[in-house]
Amino acid sequence: MTDDDAGPVPGLWDWADEAGQDALPTPIDPGSVTAVLVVHNAEDWLPQQLQSLAGLTPRPGRIVAVDNGSSDGSRTLLEEALAGGVVDELLDGSDRQGFGDAVAQALDGQSPDWIWLLHDDSAPQRGALGELLDGAARTGAAILVPKLLQPRRRNYPETISEIGQSITRGGRRVQNLDEGDIDQGQATSEPVLGGSTAGMLVRGDVWRELGGLAPELPLHRDGVDLGWRAMDAGHAVITWPSAALTHRQSGRAGERASALADSAHEADRLAALRVVAARGERPARPAALLASSWLRAAGFLLAKSPILARDELRALGRFRRTPELTASLRERSEPAGDEALAEVLPPRFWGVRHAFDQVGAALTERYRDITTSEGGTGIDELTGDDFAGSGLYRRRRMSSRVVLLLVLLVAGLAAGRTLLGGGLVAGGGMLPAPATLSDAWSAFLVPTAGSTGAGAPWLMFVAMASTLFLGGPGWFALASLVVVPLLAALAADRLLRRVGVTARAAVLGGLLWAAAVLLLGIVTAGDISGMVLAVAGPLGAASAIRMVRGTASGAERLRAPGAAAFWLVVMSAAWPFMLVLALVLAVVWVVRDRDRWLEVSIAVGVPILFMLPWFPTLLRWPGRIMTGADPLAWPNFPPAGIAALAGRIMPSGLPLAANIAFFAMLGVAWLLTVPMWPRVSARLAAGLALAVPLIAGVALSRFSFDLDGGQSRALLSGWALMVVAALLAPLLLPQEAGAVTASARMDRARLVGAWCLLAAGLLAAGTWAVVGFRGPVQQSPAMLPGYVSDVISSPRDTRVLMIELDGQDHLSWNVVDSGQPMWGTGERSPAGSFGTEFAGLVQAFSGGDTPEDVAARLTALGTSHVWMKGFAEERIAAIGNAPGLSRSAADDNTVVWTVLRQPSRATLQGSSAASPVVDGAVTASDVLRRLQLAEEPDSRWWARIGGTSLKVDVERPPVTFEVPEGVSGHLEYGMAPSTGSFVWQIVLLVALGILAAPTLGSQTRARRVA
Repeated sequence: MTDDDAGPVPGLWDWADEAGQDALPTPIDPGSVTAVLVVHNAEDWLPQQLQSLAGLTPRPGRIVAVDNGSSDGSRTLLEEALAGGVVDELLDGSDRQGFGDAVAQALDGQSPDWIWLLHDDSAPQRGALGELLDGAARTGAAILVPKLLQPRRRNYPETISEIGQSITRGGRRVQNLDEGDIDQGQATSEPVLGGSTAGMLVRGDVWRELGGLAPELPLHRDGVDLGWRAMDAGHAVITWPSAALTHRQSGRAGERASALADSAHEADRLAALRVVAARGERPARPAALLASSWLRAAGFLLAKSPILARDELRALGRFRRTPELTASLRERSEPAGDEALAEVLPPRFWGVRHAFDQVGAALTERYRDITTSEGGTGIDELTGDDFAGSGLYRRRRMSSRVVLLLVLLVAGLAAGRTLLGGGLVAGGGMLPAPATLSDAWSAFLVPTAGSTGAGAPWLMFVAMASTLFLGGPGWFALASLVVVPLLAALAADRLLRRVGVTARAAVLGGLLWAAAVLLLGIVTAGDISGMVLAVAGPLGAASAIRMVRGTASGAERLRAPGAAAFWLVVMSAAWPFMLVLALVLAVVWVVRDRDRWLEVSIAVGVPILFMLPWFPTLLRWPGRIMTGADPLAWPNFPPAGIAALAGRIMPSGLPLAANIAFFAMLGVAWLLTVPMWPRVSARLAAGLALAVPLIAGVALSRFSFDLDGGQSRALLSGWALMVVAALLAPLLLPQEAGAVTASARMDRARLVGAWCLLAAGLLAAGTWAVVGFRGPVQQSPAMLPGYVSDVISSPRDTRVLMIELDGQDHLSWNVVDSGQPMWGTGERSPAGSFGTEFAGLVQAFSGGDTPEDVAARLTALGTSHVWMKGFAEERIAAIGNAPGLSRSAADDNTVVWTVLRQPSRATLQGSSAASPVVDGAVTASDVLRRLQLAEEPDSRWWARIGGTSLKVDVERPPVTFEVPEGVSGHLEYGMAPSTGSFVWQIVLLVALGILAAPTLGSQTRARRVA
């Protein structure tokens, strides 16, 4: 027999048994515990608390109940509990005494070994006391804080409310867990600063040493203060999560009033201020607490909770009026210093890190919502379950929304390859982007000379977007062209989900909406307004639907109107007619439902206020209401021809066959769906939704509108998008009641139709990916020679007159300088008020005899060069006879004329002759001179020389300044920016952001058992 078979050798493991016996803690007798239950107006939840006390195993030696002046049925319940032996003693308290005073009353003349503090809304689990006593025996801690659970809701797991607390130097409550953590027994015991007094177990000698709970903190934060004082005195304070109580948090939730405070928030904040002001090596400075409270109050106002802001300031006022209570609280302990408590106090800037954590968690949740949408795993799921496979369960790999995102992102990146390689990205309705962010903001802030009012609001939004993009206006413009279809698809997806469409149908609708945006030519033709409407339109509609369906009250009811107003601002900035349309609909709505006047006033009234600074321009040129961004950048093209039937409302560079296939598919599907509806009114509404924008767009395409010396036609893409929405709505929205049966919706014909629509959307995206940008928007190489560009961008800041004659003898001309063409210059005539003068020069260069004074006329207009293309050599030779001009060839078909006198937009006029300011520097003179600018008259012009502001000479020609004797230095001039209008619009946007933000309530009520 081996040693293994012989069994254990006697005495071999006796040492381990002895060590284990020594390690076993000495049990604490539950009879040495006195539990104190404080009750005040708890009739609704006290029975559950008493039932839990009756079922305790083990049970404390004594349970003393103190009724703090209850005015409901709580007293009767306590008397019944006393008669039934649930509590051992019942004392009468006062509604003017706090929790600590009530506990002191219950313990008067007693010296228990352990004290268990209980609230009337904290029901302990059966073994809670035993677990706490076991923890005290194992650790020797003086104070143990149990785990508090939220009231359980049926069919939901239990969530943790609290396992101890800490506090920041500003008084903010710090939890040791994440909000909404599910109780899975994951928490372990650890040191803690303190916690709620609900269920807190305190050793009797420590209680007496510390003097119990501080009466200066009658309602809140008393447990944190007690724990802090205990740690200052060298005692251990720990959490013990195995002991659990269900805590309703009635006081913080505002379920009952207290005679000690007008509101729970005020009492809690006042207690927090006193705790942090009395603790640590150095008390928190009153100035810091004052600033913190004012900032918190401002934050509550931004969160649309004026009641909490009021309570915050009232707590601050009470704190400042009662410094003696703070001093008394500080005298209760000998602070050990923050370094000794580093383990349980939050680190510096905890609040900032916590805010970032919350933002990260919110983004994670949003990503999870996007990537785990219901209803499918990929493209197969866009049509139906019959086409998704064999019916066996498949592990979900990717949501259909992510598939949509990837398809359009890849298509956009592939299409964008044609925009890379050099040259400015421009064409059609998109002018070149400003070179810098400063130029982008100047395009908006600097008003148009000779025109009252501020600049076009859409320029502010593109300047803001360029600033946030960080890569500059040019890169922002390029990125927009690539991602607008993707953003439009996501916006349509959100709208469709808002109205109750399934995930698969919403993704399909998003793809079709993006395909329509592409095939209409909105992106490849540089239609800025159309791109904005394609994204903001569905989002605005979703907000409007939320506003219509809204049933919230108080400040929460303003969220949807605030969001709807913001999107209306964005759309109206791109297409002012949207504001007119919204105003008409608002009037109709208010007439039918006068109770909704406030929401309607916000949704439409704020955008009107936002547009006020631009109203002078709209009133001067009413046709601007019907046009889009940079209306004069669009050529005055003739009405669309037969191709318009296929959705070709503007040149796009994409094959016409793709338009025909896509829109024919939508039209056929619409005709097969709407006539099946049984209700005539529904069919009529669908028909009107399609016919009205279609007829309006066709009719308006026949008109042209005068605008600041030029002509432009109405924006067609807005009407076209309305037509597309009317085509898609019957195909995607939930079926009209009674139109088709549930089984009919799943038949093969509908599935085949869904497959066809999916194929049409993918065809459009694929066509765009292959063709790219071959339409109006392309890389636009510089047309001016380098030496011309150098002059116009120099301090001379001259203009260039460009004249082109095409093969059909069509003459066109333009005026460019260092600031045009770029965003915003299409809002006004390039020639400005000099249109007549430039038109005369165009006539002089393009035909007839060239006058002898042509160079002088160009100089007076600050024009240094004339660019001519497509003219015969005979015409060019005739111009060469004019004095003061020099000719050079830019290419075989282009000639550039240079004015030899080196004109400048700024000219100094002395007593005898005028001289242009060539290098931007002005030398001193002993005589009075005048500075004349070749600019449109406007009282907002200013000029400085060497820092000296020049005075306007009102007796001389417009834009003339007096240059005093001896003034010299660098010349600066410009238009005063419209800062007042900008501030006004920013304030309104901030107000809309506040309205649309979630409303912070006074306190979220504890969840009830359902």
